[in-house]
Amino acid sequence: MRYSSIKSHLKPYVIVARRRTTINHAFASAIAPSDAYSDSLVRAAVLVLGQDPDKDLACAYCGDPAQTWDHIFATVKDSRFSGHGHRLGNLLPCCKPCNSKKGNKNWRDYLAGLNLPDYDKQAARIDAYLTRYSTQDLLPQESPEYERLLQIKEQVMTLLAEADQIARVIRDK
Repeated sequence: MRYSSIKSHLKPYVIVARRRTTINHAFASAIAPSDAYSDSLVRAAVLVLGQDPDKDLACAYCGDPAQTWDHIFATVKDSRFSGHGHRLGNLLPCCKPCNSKKGNKNWRDYLAGLNLPDYDKQAARIDAYLTRYSTQDLLPQESPEYERLLQIKEQVMTLLAEADQIARVIRDK
C-alpha cells in the first residue's frame, strides 16, 4: 500500500454515492428467484465443474482458492433487477479478486482476459455447467407491487441524499 492511498479517506463520506450500488442490489436481490439448497444437486454441479465437492473449491475462472460465489449473470443491470436470480446455474465458486474484477462483465470475456493456458478447458467446464444448470428467470411483470417497490427504492435514495445534506451542515458547523 502506498502512503497516498489515504487520500480517499481524507474527504467527506457521501452516503448516496457510496451506497447506491448496495441499495440497487438489495432491492434486486429481494425479488430475485432463488433455488432451495439441495446437497446432492450442488455436489453434482461441483463435479461438472471438474472439482471435488469434498475438498476446498477453486475459483472457476483462475483456479485460485474460492472464497465466495460469483453471479455469472449479474442480478442488477442499469440499476434494476436483470432477470437473473440466485440460482445454482447462476453461481460459480470464485476467488474475491476475480469476483471483483469480473463485475458485470461477460464471463467468457473475463476468462479470456486472464490469458490462462487452459482457457479452452475452463470455458468448456463452465459451458457444461451452464448448459446443465442455468435457467433464464423472467423480469417481473409491470404490476402495482413492482411499481411500489421501485417507488420505495427511490424514496430510500431521496432520504439518503437528504441525510448527506444534513451531514454536510453538521460537518460545516
